[in-house]
Amino acid sequence: MSFITSQLAKYGILLSRERMEVAGHIEAKGGLSIGLGRGRVYYVDPANGSDTYDGRTPRRALATIAAAEDKCVANRNDTVVYIGGSTSASLTESLTWDKNYTHLVGICAPTNVSQRARIFNSGAVTPLITISATGCIFKNLAIKQEYSHATAGCVTVTGGRNYFENVHFAGQIGSLAQAGASAYSLKLDGAEENLFVGCTIGVDTVVLTNGKPLWLDGSAVRNEFDDCFFSIACETDTKAIVRFQDTTAVDRTLIFKRCLFYNFWTNHGGKLNEVFTIPASMATCDIVLQDCIAVGFTQWAENDRGNIWVSGSAPATGTAGVGSSGIVVEPS
Repeated sequence: MSFITSQLAKYGILLSRERMEVAGHIEAKGGLSIGLGRGRVYYVDPANGSDTYDGRTPRRALATIAAAEDKCVANRNDTVVYIGGSTSASLTESLTWDKNYTHLVGICAPTNVSQRARIFNSGAVTPLITISATGCIFKNLAIKQEYSHATAGCVTVTGGRNYFENVHFAGQIGSLAQAGASAYSLKLDGAEENLFVGCTIGVDTVVLTNGKPLWLDGSAVRNEFDDCFFSIACETDTKAIVRFQDTTAVDRTLIFKRCLFYNFWTNHGGKLNEVFTIPASMATCDIVLQDCIAVGFTQWAENDRGNIWVSGSAPATGTAGVGSSGIVVEPS
């Protein structure tokens, strides 16, 4: 045995009775990559874990994400690994993720909607999660806000340079939130230079009459969405899927690459008038749409503010890339 362990040690694999340590990255085909190095890994298993454990191995996993986040140390690249399954992680109070360079990764099938590494509210919790830290990775998660309140929020991001991959931000599920003007799935408030890849924002299983699936505020700067799915069900044509709080909500650029904006309307009974609701006299900013498609909308924005740029098209708020029934549309 000592010969085997010494040989494995040459390749950075250290064995003991309690754990195996790997000096590098653990990668799975589904895209999971857990950075080790100086940081520690803490496991969360809502079905089998206990907050009396140390969380350092899957068999001694913690029961709650809050307990795991408490054990992490900022600026060390600690990672919380959430072991997904039929039992969801629930939050009894708002979680503030405020430790820089601290990551949260779900172990589950990397589907793009409602992954089984799920985080729910338990009672009157809003916002469900606030991310104020910088340089964090969030991956393979479904975060669902079901609190029935007019101001219920799912996730607020105030920090910068964070990376989100395959995260479902699902807000406005509770009945009062569906009609709440200040309810939302994802809010970027002063957040800057965050990257969202393969994420889903919103839900189409309930019909909204108000709210802000994606809400921008506080001079959010240079945020980008790649290959993301913006999905809602709304039959009030004056509502939009992306909303700006005021004229200073966004600064510089807001970039969307290969994104799908989708609104479900029963029996295709109508369309929403616009994807973006842009205030008049908006501060200097440019909304860049590269190879994006909108389905269930009439146009990108009703009012021409001169700041929407569609890939391959003249700057316009018109219908380039907006889908019509029976027609395959590509930005021209």
